Amino acid sequence: MSDAHQIEFPCRYPIKVIVATVANQVDEVVEILGRHSPNTTPADIDRQPSRGAKFVSLRVNLWAEGEEHLQTLYRELLNHPAVRIIL
Repeated sequence: MSDAHQIEFPCRYPIKVIVATVANQVDEVVEILGRHSPNTTPADIDRQPSRGAKFVSLRVNLWAEGEEHLQTLYRELLNHPAVRIIL
């Protein structure tokens, strides 16, 4: 018997993305999230600016279809120049 926790997909899946506040790049990251999770509404996204306003923390409760879906989303987010961290 395995003690590993299994996620049952599809499900709501929370992630946090730290984004540099350069030009409109935060909006571009939100657009990526929306493309990969069209059921995500503005109410599912919490924006929190850093103390110095150089970064924005996006807490997102997105709809995940499966592990491959999440991996594709993470790859695209990591390729965006403004994304610093994904948790």
